[in-house]
Parts: sequence; structure tokens; C-alpha cells
Amino acid sequence: MADNMDKAPQGNPADAGQDNSNTQTADSTQQQKTFTQEELERVLSERLKREREKYKDYEELKKAAEELKKIKEAQMSEQEKLQMRLAEIEREKLERERELAELRTSLIKQKVLSEMGLPLTLADRIFGETEEEIRQDAEELKKLLNIQPNKIGSGTNPAGGGGQIKTFTKAEIERMSPEEINKNWEVIQEALKQGLIK
Repeated sequence: MADNMDKAPQGNPADAGQDNSNTQTADSTQQQKTFTQEELERVLSERLKREREKYKDYEELKKAAEELKKIKEAQMSEQEKLQMRLAEIEREKLERERELAELRTSLIKQKVLSEMGLPLTLADRIFGETEEEIRQDAEELKKLLNIQPNKIGSGTNPAGGGGQIKTFTKAEIERMSPEEINKNWEVIQEALKQGLIK
């Protein structure tokens, strides 16, 4: 038994584990290396140089692609050039037609809203492409909003006014709430037609 005691480790077993972690910490401290500014700049410079080497022929490739495009265009027959130009013109034409259709639709919306006594600000809420579709949608919107045109003899459009239209100044209209504008819409519209609002 005395022999077994001689073979047993000396000291606390927890201390043995601590010595092992101290050794690992010392090794990792030795592995961490600090760089001087010069060394860091040298490393960065080398990496930057390697990256530039990868892409050094980019400009050459870009020039070559442009030259290839010019050569292809030069080799194109006149008919091919004309077809390419015709395709460009067709694209431009389609774009102009789309813009014109949008403008026509917008004008129809404004016309229908004016005729129905609705504010022009509702134009974006009206859908349809033909005047009939737009008018139908505007009528549905008018029903939903329960907007009634001013009748002759109402407070803003008195009966027997002798053809005299109440005029508002631009400032008065700007101060009006949307409800007041709706209420006076026919009067404002007529004054605008006659050029009375200044």
C-alpha cells in the first residue's frame, strides 16, 4: 500500500486543472501577435496589390467589348441597322401613345366630374377608360358620397338672382373646407368659366 501512495499525485486535484488552464492562456497570449504600423501597412499593401492584379485587365476588357460592339455594328447590313432603328422608334411610339391615352383619360375624368358637380380632386378615384365607364364610376362615387348638386334657390344659389353669379376670390376658395367647396361647386365652376375668379 505504501507503493500506491507514492504514485498518487501530490497536491489538490483542482490545482492541477488550474495549472493546465494557465498553460493554455500563456500559449494563446504567445500566439497573439501585435503589428507595428509599418507591418500593418505592408500587409494591407500586399493584399491591395493582389486584388488589383485580379482586376488589372478590366479596363482592357471594357475597351475590347466596346470595340467588338463597333465592329458588329459596322458589319451589320443597312437593313439590319434600319430594323434596329425602327425597333427603337416603335418603342418610343408606344410610350407616346400610352402617355396620350393617360392624358385623354384624365381630361375625360375632369369633364365628367365638372358636369356632375364633383370636385376635380376625385379624379384619381374614378376608374375607366371610356367616357361611359368613367361616367358610370363617377355616378357610383357620387351616390356613395351622397353629394347633391346645388339646386336653384338654395342659400348659395338664390332664385331670381338676375343672372348675377356670386363670385369668390381665389383666397376665399383656398380657405374653404372640402365640404364648402362641394357645396359651392357649381357657383365656383361657373365663375371660373366666366373668368370671374381672380
